[in-house]
Amino acid sequence: RRVFLCFLADGAMWGAKGEEKAGGACEEWSYQLGNKDTLSLKAPKKSPLALRMVVLTMTMICGVFICSMCMKQLGSDSWSRIVKIQVAEQSCNKSLIPPSEVQFVHYPQPLNYSRKECTCTPVRFFAIISSQRSGSGWFETLLNSHINVSSNGEIFSKKERRINISSIIKTMDMVYNLDWNSSASKNECTAAAGFKWMLNQ
Repeated sequence: RRVFLCFLADGAMWGAKGEEKAGGACEEWSYQLGNKDTLSLKAPKKSPLALRMVVLTMTMICGVFICSMCMKQLGSDSWSRIVKIQVAEQSCNKSLIPPSEVQFVHYPQPLNYSRKECTCTPVRFFAIISSQRSGSGWFETLLNSHINVSSNGEIFSKKERRINISSIIKTMDMVYNLDWNSSASKNECTAAAGFKWMLNQ
């Protein structure tokens, strides 16, 4: 059976069986054969709000997935390098040194060990230039008796250390950077470092 429900212009509703009257909008309803009390309506149109929610949910899931993959590729080491905070090295206070001596003091940074609390202890460089049998050995012994002075002896006694200018500079750099290891080395708190250079060398 076919039933039409029509709505008049003033909002009143009236029904008709098998016919449609002018003056109002009508919708078709149908009885089910087995049960006249139950009406089956046509499927309503899908709401655009529900569709938007589905798209938004899928976008969020894809974003989380992409972020997780990027974090895995970075790895913990790379991430730690990104957020690593570098502390600038604190410069040493030179105000206690007389202005006339500032150019003669140095702050070596040895490669073999750390100077620890003596990092800002200024170091002066020296060289004992002497000839044979002139008392240079005795003078060097006096220097090394001081707790903060290191005189490393005849470092150029071996020919390979003075064969050319490159080897000479390399040897002197090791001594003046406090990387030269000898019985006279005071290491951390050295205040003066040098060597003995004989004229025949």
